Amino acid sequence: MSRPPGTSRRVMSRPPGLTRPVSTYRVQLTPDFGFAQVAEIAGYLRDLGVSHVYLSPILQSTPESRHGYDVTDHSRIREEFGGATGFRKMAQQLAAQDLGIVVDIVPNHMNTVNAQFWSVLKDGPASPYATWFDLDWVDGKVALPVLGDDTPPVVDGDVLRYHEHAFPHPGHYRLVDWREGPGYRRFFDVSTLIGLRVEDPAVLFATHEVIFWLLDEGLVDGLRVDHPDGLADPRGYLERLRARAGNAWTVVEKILIGPERLPADWACDGTTGYDVLNRVNGLFVDPAGKEPLIRLFAGLTGQPAEYRPVMAQAKQEVLDLFFGAEVDRLARVTSCDPAAVRELLAAMPVYRAYVVPGEPPPASAIDTVELAAASCSAAVRPLVQEVLYGSAEAIVRFQQACGPVMAKGVEDTALYRWFPLACLNEVGGEPDVFGVSAEEFHEFCADLPPYTMTTLSTHDTKRSEDVRARLSVLSEMPGEWAAAVAEWSAQVSFDPHLDYLAWQNLMAAWPISAERFTDYLLKAAREAKTAISWVNPDPDYERRLRAFAEAAVRLPVGGFTERIDPYAMSNSLGAKLVQLMMPGVPDVYQGNETSDFSLVDPDNRRPVTYPRKPETSWDSAKLLVTTQALRLRRRLGGAAAYLPLRAEGARADHVIAFARASAGDVAADHGIASARASAGDVAGDRGIASARGSAGDVAADVDVDPRQLDADAAAPDFGGGAGAGAGADLGADAEARGDHPHQAANAHLTQAATSDHRPQAAASDHQAADEHHAQPTGEHQARAEAGERAQAVAEAGVRPRAVVVATRLPVGLAASGGWGATTLTLPAGTWRDLLTGGLFTGRIPLAHLLGQYPVSLLERHDL
Repeated sequence: MSRPPGTSRRVMSRPPGLTRPVSTYRVQLTPDFGFAQVAEIAGYLRDLGVSHVYLSPILQSTPESRHGYDVTDHSRIREEFGGATGFRKMAQQLAAQDLGIVVDIVPNHMNTVNAQFWSVLKDGPASPYATWFDLDWVDGKVALPVLGDDTPPVVDGDVLRYHEHAFPHPGHYRLVDWREGPGYRRFFDVSTLIGLRVEDPAVLFATHEVIFWLLDEGLVDGLRVDHPDGLADPRGYLERLRARAGNAWTVVEKILIGPERLPADWACDGTTGYDVLNRVNGLFVDPAGKEPLIRLFAGLTGQPAEYRPVMAQAKQEVLDLFFGAEVDRLARVTSCDPAAVRELLAAMPVYRAYVVPGEPPPASAIDTVELAAASCSAAVRPLVQEVLYGSAEAIVRFQQACGPVMAKGVEDTALYRWFPLACLNEVGGEPDVFGVSAEEFHEFCADLPPYTMTTLSTHDTKRSEDVRARLSVLSEMPGEWAAAVAEWSAQVSFDPHLDYLAWQNLMAAWPISAERFTDYLLKAAREAKTAISWVNPDPDYERRLRAFAEAAVRLPVGGFTERIDPYAMSNSLGAKLVQLMMPGVPDVYQGNETSDFSLVDPDNRRPVTYPRKPETSWDSAKLLVTTQALRLRRRLGGAAAYLPLRAEGARADHVIAFARASAGDVAADHGIASARASAGDVAGDRGIASARGSAGDVAADVDVDPRQLDADAAAPDFGGGAGAGAGADLGADAEARGDHPHQAANAHLTQAATSDHRPQAAASDHQAADEHHAQPTGEHQARAEAGERAQAVAEAGVRPRAVVVATRLPVGLAASGGWGATTLTLPAGTWRDLLTGGLFTGRIPLAHLLGQYPVSLLERHDL
């Protein structure tokens, strides 16, 4: 094949330091928004502060595709977007604004309508492309599941036509019912997407030639790898990719469940961020809401109060519905009963077991498979041996089957059946896990790869980050929420299995049109499969669903949304700031620099207008937080050290805080550093410098005497500028609020607490007394520990350059009367709040620091 036109010259006008992303901005390319339109927003994205534009797949796919994951020709850049010439022009205009490019690639599959598969169908195993695809030949033919009625196929010259389908005539295939499994590996249950054999180096290079040329010429700096779990050998693929692509930044769409971590031997920089998304989301969920919300959900829906049985049943159902061909193929290669195959696949808790043929299985993989088998019958024992120690095909087929069963059984079924708090029902999430503590979050951040991607919203999330921010508030006020649902349900009801999900999403996506809401509910009902499904429609049910949606949007649901929005805004800004400033490469999904209340795709893939113009105080605050954080990240660079900070006082649990150090100011191996939490010592992990700290953590400038840091912590010192003059009364919320020059631009937490719309929640009687109760022994110990930790940080060579502070659980905070005397000790130095302009030093009352916004972003001012 020849080089695509317009890709013969190298473009490298950006500074070399920016070729590794510091942050990304995801753009969904469509025939209506192609390369020329991306080029037009280059200045806007530069001003926003991102370093790289992150594009959805760019190779030629079906002309009408709105997503690009159905590639039809790997040798061409998609014509509908502007082709290779348009891509080059876009790259030049982005480079002129110091913006690089990251592209989404799809190694696992392509659309069945392509020249190579046509050759295989025509010539069978003799085709030069017979090794491209993962095929299951039966009597020299491949099964194609397309038949849906009694209409006979028609011969048209050299082509056999059946409705919109066309096939070579004659050929090496047989047409079967569309509900049957195909004679090839596919993407999940989508028979129009056929699995590629990129484990074959020739196939890898043929399907990646354009991507490699773009990398060689400096037009592309990084890659996002779609669905690596579908590959026969993801480790081997990533090794070959890195060998050919050099040090190009690479992240993989690997969904990790619970404590699962990315294999250390995968040659990539990390994941696309679902693991981060679920941890950040958990920071703003109150664990105390778990039991009352589950009781409410179970009472309204009739579903069990436990999630795991629902998940197990859903996985069994999708195995029976969709994966008969995959089960039969695995049963053949393992010589095991298909029932045993279904049983073990349904019990697997993760998307992959990471066993490599010819190598001893890792202990973690053995534990995972054995744990799954322990919940199964004795009939699975022979299968366990085969998938851990058997033939290469048995090991690979089993792992390739785990992902689709998890995706269809959990993401696309169980999460639509069990939803006490729908913000937890996210890709890779566990809906029965309510809340993540600040300490758990710090520990998670300590182990994050420094260049992994972080995200809050994607083209595949079940709901946008701001919809989740509203839903999180419900965990703090389950009683009021239950009363509101009862009131609405008394006026409009439809299906007990769906109504409660409908009320959550209607409230959280408000305002929403009847058409958008109907489309969401239709998808939710089809995914749940309790009344209808994609393969079993029911026109009468769907008609009644539309009527329900149209009636529901006319109810005064927006009044409840308005009441909780001050708290939801706090959650939104807090989550955004934490995600943008925590370890990793933060991604902003298109349009989410302002508030966005989208539901699952295709709702979240709607066109976005640029530049984003704030329409509400929420928009203004979110755009400010996003812009300042992204610009600060560019100044800090990548791989900055992470230092947990802990507040002191009765409201300390209501804040998440940490410091970051610029990469240039950290002693590290290969420029990578991470700071961890453990008192008084510095530990190296794979050559990464790290320091750990516990309660009262503070970080010190490398040149600062830790005793001086201790002295700074001992007395309040509010510094000068806008932050000065708050007074010594640490509980004087109103006085602290009055010192900011940009007051009244946005709603803030304490104002929300005194609003007429404040949700009623009981405050603890003894909290106020505890705020002012002196604890000299504890304070002395904390200061001593702070000094030890400061010394450890200084010895590690860490110089803090930024501090992040965000409010957690704002309803509870408002109910208890605000921050009171709770304080945060800043690292030594003078710090400017990038959101308000205020200057701060030493120990700061949180009522003062978070007076105007529920978040604060501080940059070291005196360096």
